[in-house]
Amino acid sequence: MTLSIGILTHSTNPRGGVVHGMALAEALCDAGHAATLIAPDTTGNGFFRTPRCGTRCIPAVPEQDLPTLVERRIGEIREALRGEHFDVLHAQDPLSANALADLREEGRIAGFARTIHHLDHFPHPVLAARQERGFIGATELFTVSALWERTLRDDYRREAPVVGNGVDPVRFSPVPAMQDASLRARYHLPAERRLVLAVGGIERRKNTLHLLEAFLALRQEQPDVHLVVVGGASLLDHSSYRTQFTARLRKSGEGDHVTVTGPVADEDMPSFYRQAAVLAYPSATEGFGLCPLEALACGTPVVVPEIAPFTEHLSEADALWCRPDDPNTLLQTLRDALSVQSRDRFQVSGPATARRFDWRSVASRHLPAYRRLAALPRANIHNSGAFSPCPK
Repeated sequence: MTLSIGILTHSTNPRGGVVHGMALAEALCDAGHAATLIAPDTTGNGFFRTPRCGTRCIPAVPEQDLPTLVERRIGEIREALRGEHFDVLHAQDPLSANALADLREEGRIAGFARTIHHLDHFPHPVLAARQERGFIGATELFTVSALWERTLRDDYRREAPVVGNGVDPVRFSPVPAMQDASLRARYHLPAERRLVLAVGGIERRKNTLHLLEAFLALRQEQPDVHLVVVGGASLLDHSSYRTQFTARLRKSGEGDHVTVTGPVADEDMPSFYRQAAVLAYPSATEGFGLCPLEALACGTPVVVPEIAPFTEHLSEADALWCRPDDPNTLLQTLRDALSVQSRDRFQVSGPATARRFDWRSVASRHLPAYRRLAALPRANIHNSGAFSPCPK
């Protein structure tokens, strides 16, 4: 049975849940379903790349205050969906899940699915309540790792089977592309330095300060290294942590050896992985960790923390391991990663590891729950044409 499926994400930027939702929608379309990727769009530029699936952009108003932004986005998504009909609606985040919970309470939809990528700790009571309502109100739940499956079962008595993540071996591979040669010049990166790559911006849960400390110690031993921090588009406010990072870097006097790019063009990400001597990914909290898979697919050595969820889907031989709370272990692991032996090893083993994770399998794990949702009684609503098509 062909299903019409609306996949909702919180924004059009390349964050983990958005990347997952886009790849899932593409894989569902490849399998013969009619999947549409839906998100609020504050810029009018559409998604960070043009996917192989339908897209719908919801006009959204920028907002600095986080609690106000949350309520505004929920309302924008809810109103845009009022007149739409899909066999399945699937939220990848708390904002779109709360909008769907509202529509379910109004009787406009019979149910919806939600994927938990990870749960944040919000001191603001309204934000914490919105996060919880976003999965408590869901008819079907999924998680991307056993860590969060256990959390949902133990803390909330909700079953949320693991669907995992995948990687596209065509986009991410060791084979050089034309834009690789100009990458360093375009992002003002030194031509003769070995790049220590971090992805995700400067955030506490990404452990960027610990990485900086390890890098500064590494440079005392190996002065030909350069740290580049890529990405960082987020709805959450990380300015306080970024201020700490900037102050520590300024105090070190090593500012010329660190580049913070901010968000980069999606088509450049494979080039960043291939140009990097190592991907340093010492996250303290993660839903799954897509970036290590992408780097492995490109044949790049990867450093990850020896904690779940990484220990659940990667073996000891698949990556290099550190302790996220100890910059000294990260320093030692970076030393190992920068050896010639590691580079040669990961050129072969990295793509082999990445081939275990494919989006077609991820999409197929959703279908039993999707069919249950499609079998629910349909609400009697009419198309209001509230969506705007995303720019191509």
